[in-house]
Amino acid sequence: MNNTPAEKSVMDMIDLFHKYTKPDDTIDKPGLLKLLKENFPNFLKACEERGKDYLSHIFEDKEKNKDQKIQFSEFLSLLGDISTDYHNHSHGAELCSGDNQ
Repeated sequence: MNNTPAEKSVMDMIDLFHKYTKPDDTIDKPGLLKLLKENFPNFLKACEERGKDYLSHIFEDKEKNKDQKIQFSEFLSLLGDISTDYHNHSHGAELCSGDNQ
């Protein structure tokens, strides 16, 4: 069965999550920071240039159930924030200028 472009995008995000997960299907803080640095360098550079230390608080902001692990739903929330920022950028806003940074 051939996946649609939207289905492929979803599967790619699942694959990205699994690349950094532990055996319990969660990502710890070092893993999340590594994921962000390796996969979103332009976004992080834009944050740095704007004087925002995005990495310093993102784990604590997204890790809602306080188990020191990022679940898939928490990962999706993070991707939603970054995607929203890129969407705003497509309309002329600077990267890393949203309220979530």
